[in-house]
Amino acid sequence: MVKLVLSERELGQLFVMMMLAAVLFGVSGLVGMLVMQWVTRQRYAKDNIDKHGISRIDASRLGGAVILGLSLCFLFVRFAAGYQFSDVGPLGIQLWGWTAFLLSSGLGLIEDIDNDLLSPRSRLAILGLFFGLTFLVWPETIPNNIGYQPIDWIMSQPAIGWVLAVVFCVGFINAINMADGANGLVPGIVFLSSIIFHSVTGAFVWEVLSIVTGVFLLFNVISGRLFLGDAGSYGLGTILVLGSFYAVNTHWISVEFAAVMMSYPCIEILMSMVRRAVSGCSMLKPDNQHLHNKIYDRLRSRAKSEVLANSATGLLVAGASTGVAFLGNYMGWLSPLDEAWGWVFCVQVIVYFIAYALLSSPTPATANLTTD
Repeated sequence: MVKLVLSERELGQLFVMMMLAAVLFGVSGLVGMLVMQWVTRQRYAKDNIDKHGISRIDASRLGGAVILGLSLCFLFVRFAAGYQFSDVGPLGIQLWGWTAFLLSSGLGLIEDIDNDLLSPRSRLAILGLFFGLTFLVWPETIPNNIGYQPIDWIMSQPAIGWVLAVVFCVGFINAINMADGANGLVPGIVFLSSIIFHSVTGAFVWEVLSIVTGVFLLFNVISGRLFLGDAGSYGLGTILVLGSFYAVNTHWISVEFAAVMMSYPCIEILMSMVRRAVSGCSMLKPDNQHLHNKIYDRLRSRAKSEVLANSATGLLVAGASTGVAFLGNYMGWLSPLDEAWGWVFCVQVIVYFIAYALLSSPTPATANLTTD
């Protein structure tokens, strides 16, 4: 049964979210906000409050399904209105880009509806199959033209380039999935990345994604009751990685700029794998020793609201990673093609290690966190 009665606090939240959505995104924002509010009132596909080691309220895992549905709906409306889509960039609109996106989202949706139906190894294998087929049919997306001759030569070898591209994509999807749970972290990364990709490629699909993920970001940060879920993490992770590969390969952006854009999930997944291997644990086994967990724990001890601490964590991390690329590009400090972004990425790595070291002292809150 759907809960239709809202408390006074919930009504206040909804009013603020709808006002912001209308001001920032117009009618599309209002429609998206109402759909998201409706989804959170359903009783199915609820997230375990301990799943991510951060969230402490019941929330829906169907955020990814909502983003997918709204994006396709808005694209269809534009198509019906006579908008002429181009084939600029992945998903803008390229058949195999959409195929990979839909297949990845579908796999995640199965897990959202029936949690733990598939083992982690099974999901990795299926994702590997999806990306393997994508790169077989769409080989021009494999990054073999990034500007570093040794790497370009290796990636230009058909079998080696194919394997490395598949492995990287599967790892990146898991990095994105790992970060979902801190309100605003993954949505913030996707929102800012969509704006950047639209500014450099002009593909309309990135404009649509910036609107939909922007509305989701507002809802996620303010209410904390709607997560991306695996459908969102897998689908949007696929968009980001294929979009980055294509943009780098066609010289819309430099590989250094892409590294800054996606710095947090990439750094965090590598450090998590190293940490687990050193401790003798399986690299596939989740834990709550990520930087965003540690930041949240410190903020939670100081903030009165757990949602506020959660959202502040996500926005802080997203801002320090993709936000740096967005600000630098928007302000014109560096061109998206400038190799100097590599130094910015180095600074991000250093900041990550310093922050992790400073926040690694045990606290009562972190001692109680045992699951991802």
